[in-house]
Amino acid sequence: MTTRIPIIDSETCTGCGACVHVCPKSHLELVAGTARPLVDECMLCSHCYCVCPVGAIRFDPEALRPVSFDTFPCDEKFIPPGTTPPGILVNAIRSRRSIRSYTDRPVSDDTIRDLLQFAVTAPSGSNRQEWRFTVINGRDKVRQVAGEIKTFFLKLNSLARNPLIRYGSIPLMGTALLRYYNDHYQSVVNAIAESERGRDLLFHGAPALILFHGPMIGSTPVEDAQYASYNVTLLAHLLGLGTCYIGYAVESINRLMKLKKRIGIPAEDRIHAVLALGYPSSRFLRHAMRKPYSAQWY
Repeated sequence: MTTRIPIIDSETCTGCGACVHVCPKSHLELVAGTARPLVDECMLCSHCYCVCPVGAIRFDPEALRPVSFDTFPCDEKFIPPGTTPPGILVNAIRSRRSIRSYTDRPVSDDTIRDLLQFAVTAPSGSNRQEWRFTVINGRDKVRQVAGEIKTFFLKLNSLARNPLIRYGSIPLMGTALLRYYNDHYQSVVNAIAESERGRDLLFHGAPALILFHGPMIGSTPVEDAQYASYNVTLLAHLLGLGTCYIGYAVESINRLMKLKKRIGIPAEDRIHAVLALGYPSSRFLRHAMRKPYSAQWY
């Protein structure tokens, strides 16, 4: 049976109370100068493990395990706040671009596994970590998924172009179909036409896809998946790869139940993000500029 609370070595524990202080749920206490859990199961955030100055806390490896990588060296080193020049992070993140043109070079499964290892280091609401990943690796597989999405949009466009259906659907589904027609119909028409000529405007010729999905439970399931996916985009950039969020694929796959079943996604799971992944065929030389933004202090 998996133990889902911190395991504290009473011989090593000094009773400093650091773990008690940092526990977000107040599930630890000091008794006779030694820390001990108050519950039979905790949220497994491992904050107690992270702050223990003498290493007296561990976890059942079936409940929590360390993160490791196979395709690049990574000597584990904790970097305290305020000890690294912020410009390093700013420049690395600003150098990442959304890539819409890829080479034919395949992405290895081992590399994708390392990307997912980093994905799960992202924060999640109440530390639920309810994200799941589906990898579609191989250009032929990606084309097949694109073909099924294309069929979906052909059917959707045939409905949207009919004004009787477009306006008649308002009492049942609000203005969703009307807004789709106004905002996306023509671009989908253009993309379908390009696909007929062999150009992939959906996945941009990417050799691999990563789908981020999970059940709609917890406080922030969508945000949790987005954090995990953004982790992937950042590490991919540093590994020489490119990524692009494919918004059109998210909602279409959510509605294509046969496709979800075929690729092994549970019916109750929602797709929260779809990333195209591959080696860029373009080389960016400088940071992109940004639009003016609005902010206020109260």
